[in-house]
Amino acid sequence: MTLFLTVVFCVVGVLAATLLVLARVWSHTPHGRLKPIFALAFRLMPLLDRAGADRAIGATDMSTAEKRAAARRRFLESTASLAAPEPFAGTIEDRSLASGPSGEVGVRIYRPQNEAPLPLILYAHGGGFVVGSPDYTDVVCRILAHATPAVVVSVDYRLAPEHPAPAAADDCAFVLDWCTENAATIGARSGGFVVAGDSAGGNLAAVLAQRERDGGRNRIALQVLIYPTVDVSRQDRPSQLAFARGYGLSLLDVEDCMRNYVPADMQRSDPRVSPLHAPSLAGLPPAYVLTAGFDLLRDEGRAYAEALAEAGVDVVHTEEASLPHGFITMTRICGEARDSLEKIAKAIREKTTAA
Repeated sequence: MTLFLTVVFCVVGVLAATLLVLARVWSHTPHGRLKPIFALAFRLMPLLDRAGADRAIGATDMSTAEKRAAARRRFLESTASLAAPEPFAGTIEDRSLASGPSGEVGVRIYRPQNEAPLPLILYAHGGGFVVGSPDYTDVVCRILAHATPAVVVSVDYRLAPEHPAPAAADDCAFVLDWCTENAATIGARSGGFVVAGDSAGGNLAAVLAQRERDGGRNRIALQVLIYPTVDVSRQDRPSQLAFARGYGLSLLDVEDCMRNYVPADMQRSDPRVSPLHAPSLAGLPPAYVLTAGFDLLRDEGRAYAEALAEAGVDVVHTEEASLPHGFITMTRICGEARDSLEKIAKAIREKTTAA
């Protein structure tokens, strides 16, 4: 038995060492250096799950309620293990808000054990507008609530294809109104809100900021856009061509999502789904834009940050050059995720204190 265990340990050690070497070798790509853990995962994924390698979101067929439920369940199951458990000193409460645009709107409210009133962050999760929920970004909201500190209201907005655009944005706008009226009851300040989101949620945060400006309101102190999708009308940007497949989120994923999200009577360049195409970006609230170097959405995020700055908006743009799309939720395998959230929390503190 001792000899057997010794052989097993030796074999495991050799395999681990081999994988480590391969990860380092594969991390050097034509597009720069990719974090080794992701380089390894992207190379091995096609061997383990070809369909999953080509379509990380898995929204190819959303034609029935059963297929939609299965796609959403698979997405949450496949991403849950990438987030490390995050203790939370405070309360986390799921609520259903009545009288929303189409009935009740779900929210998850994070209240840290800090003296009120605190800044308020409205957070919209990612998932291509078709999958995802507050469960997907639970670790993100926990970290932001503690690190800022702030009350975080995570919106369980309606998903496509059952509810195409602009339903998700309508739900976020409704929750922002609810926050205005009920901030004091949840321990938050009644103004100087932050709207934030990742990927599709970044799109919703940007759209919400534009709605606020167009409505002549001034409730938003900062918009936090984490690798946002802001232009769904194009598929020819350099990052879209370089990272079309093999790096997690693929162009096939994007097309699946947009086919379900954008209704037939709406152009994909409509600012309600492509905020980069707004006639003007002047007068928008300050922005913190985070992009990822190995993300097909990288270039549109960069373009939005540049366009905001050119319009006179106060913008901070940071980029994690060696990381792919979706990294912000992957705190188990990616230390940069927590580092990025700490930086976002610092930016929120600065803007909400000023507000």
